[in-house]
Amino acid sequence: MEEIAMQDPVLHQAIAAWEKSSDDPMVREAYFARRKAVLDEKAAVREAELRLREAIQKGQVEGRTEGKEEVAKNLLAMGMEISKVAKATGMTEDEVKVLNE
Repeated sequence: MEEIAMQDPVLHQAIAAWEKSSDDPMVREAYFARRKAVLDEKAAVREAELRLREAIQKGQVEGRTEGKEEVAKNLLAMGMEISKVAKATGMTEDEVKVLNE
């Protein structure tokens, strides 16, 4: 595998950059912090989707928007992006923007 990498200049450059960055504690720390932020955001979206689905199954949200609005407000308070809140709740981005004001 290493022989192939040495023959391909692009692959060789990528491996060299990866090795250099993995030796730097600051770069590693930044990588793990970013990875944690991405995973936390995905988890928050998933949790919101599950809560919304559960509320719909219990009949609490059916035919009403109050439940969705409450979930959307909570997600916005957690710092989630408007587009992701809209996707998680089934609301439009404009509806979420109104709640964010």
